Amino acid sequence: MDKPPADVPESRAFRLSPGLLDAVVLALTAPFLLLTSWAPRPLSVAALAVLIVPFAVRRSRAGRATRPTPFNRPAAVLALVFLPAALWLSPDPWATTWPRVTTLAWSIALFFAVVNWPPPVRAKGRRPTRLNGPTWAFLALGGGLALLTPLTIRTVDKLFFLPWVGRLAAPLGLANGLPTNEVAGVLTLIIPLAVALAGGALWTRQRRLLGVLLPLVALLLPALLLTQSRTGLTATAVGVLVALIVGARPRRQWLGVELGVVALLALLIVLSPLRDWFVFAGANSWQSVIGPRLGIWGQALDGIRDHPVWGMGLGAFGALARLVYPLSPPAQALPIEDAHNLYLQTALDFGVAGALLLVWLLALATGGALGLARARPARSLSRLWAAGLLGALAAHALYSLTDAVALGTPGGVALWYVLGLVMGGHADAHPAAAQSGPAVEPSRRWSPLAAGLAAVALLAVLAAWPVNRAGQLAGQALLNAGRAAPDAAAPLTAARCRAGWYEGLVHQAAGDLPRRAAVWAELLGCAQEYTGYMAVLAADDEELARRALATQPDNPAAHFWLAAVLAPTAPDEAIALYRSGLALDPDDGRRWLRLADLLVAAGDETGALEEFLQACHHGDPGANGCAHAAEIVAARGDLETAIRYYRLSNWSETRARVEELERQLAGE
Repeated sequence: MDKPPADVPESRAFRLSPGLLDAVVLALTAPFLLLTSWAPRPLSVAALAVLIVPFAVRRSRAGRATRPTPFNRPAAVLALVFLPAALWLSPDPWATTWPRVTTLAWSIALFFAVVNWPPPVRAKGRRPTRLNGPTWAFLALGGGLALLTPLTIRTVDKLFFLPWVGRLAAPLGLANGLPTNEVAGVLTLIIPLAVALAGGALWTRQRRLLGVLLPLVALLLPALLLTQSRTGLTATAVGVLVALIVGARPRRQWLGVELGVVALLALLIVLSPLRDWFVFAGANSWQSVIGPRLGIWGQALDGIRDHPVWGMGLGAFGALARLVYPLSPPAQALPIEDAHNLYLQTALDFGVAGALLLVWLLALATGGALGLARARPARSLSRLWAAGLLGALAAHALYSLTDAVALGTPGGVALWYVLGLVMGGHADAHPAAAQSGPAVEPSRRWSPLAAGLAAVALLAVLAAWPVNRAGQLAGQALLNAGRAAPDAAAPLTAARCRAGWYEGLVHQAAGDLPRRAAVWAELLGCAQEYTGYMAVLAADDEELARRALATQPDNPAAHFWLAAVLAPTAPDEAIALYRSGLALDPDDGRRWLRLADLLVAAGDETGALEEFLQACHHGDPGANGCAHAAEIVAARGDLETAIRYYRLSNWSETRARVEELERQLAGE
């Protein structure tokens, strides 16, 4: 029998380490999945397929596609069910939804790459901190963002104004620059971790580590301040506080003292001029501060009500909101980017089930980070690492109540990175779970797949319900002119009355106003939710407005609609309608102001004074109510009352007027 030559070495197959394979795949696919506007679509599709390679390799080597974590199944449902459905049901699949699908798919692959990164070596007698490659890469990305922020973010003038901010945005092809609120949202996930690790390095006297982390924190904090995001600043402060308290684990008496000091500082800020400077940030009234958010949240809730199963389409809300739920004429309205609330935005993107899935994932991650921190000794670096992740999740959850870094946007990658760090630490802390489990009977292996297919079939049936389907067809017509026939939604209206809103929108887009009016006249008899939006799109249709008032006498929107139509030609009737509408909705400051203006034009100064004061006390829209009331009483010679009314306003000009009136009083 022939023998191999003794001097020929045995050949060895080239094998990438598991972590390196993930990193290579992510690096190769990033240009095609994160920059789809630049990459040809076939290459992006091929890149999506390449993301499967690390899972296949792990399956062949270890018998598992990934390390077991509580996130595996929810993340798989999001990737394999919600993403394809979002593309299928989107009103604008390729231009709007496709970039978010590819970015979110890459983000989920990044999550699994971090989870499956080889765990750090366990030192004798110590728990691993997982302060290894993935953590340092995350902090390095934060440092890079902090360096780019000053010269690439959008120029804003809220808390202060710096003319040089954002100067490099246009030369770098970023159009208006990086969105400040999204940058702040990403930093809420990075700063608590960086500060907590710096605290851990200080407490454990690791000078080299502290020498790296302190400059990083010194870069991150000014970058957050430059965004001038009040929610981001507040949420980050809360996240850092949570991280340091959990990481230090102080005794109860010291914890009480520390929380008392924080409460005292907060009280001093609230009682000082800093409160108005921070809260109003250049705005003139409460209406200017909260009015835009309330309007957007109202649009979002209407969108969720009409599309509860699959949402309006991944990424479609920003483009459709001003067209489907207009607060002002669409030609005058500025486009919005998201719902300014991550949970509402996720429900708009993926339906209510998608929003619940997100909340579930965040709850799992929060519990996991808290468990990792509690299992480690106080002020240890490993505890501060876990506490920093807990603080990051707390900060981002708080930030997400009034702003959103939506899933599928480039900024949303940071959240999946943090989730991967938490679940990677969870897998390290439960190594027994990585062992091969008991054999599964062949008949039971297919049960999860069968259940998933049944759920998809059920949701597909529900997605075809009339209002949802009519909204999809209308969205196609509004976002892609000429793509849908003008009467495409008509058969659905007979099945569900509220679908008539969308049919009317399609007729309006086609310029067929008589058919729009006929459809909406029928809609008034079964739904009140759209009357305010009709008043914006059919602002001059007196006949339809009178039909609305006759059909919905208890709906203030109908009163205000007809009042606005009649104000130029029949001011007395308009005044009566504004008053009857405000009796139903007395908190509408804008309508109090319009009523006051009509009374001034009619010569009823006394009546106008009362309505201006009502506007002043209900948000003071435009900073006009308090100031106009003060002007009326000042003209009557009642300077003390005028000063009191002026001081109710947040308009900076009123301070000068108060000083002028005080000088007049002093000179008398």
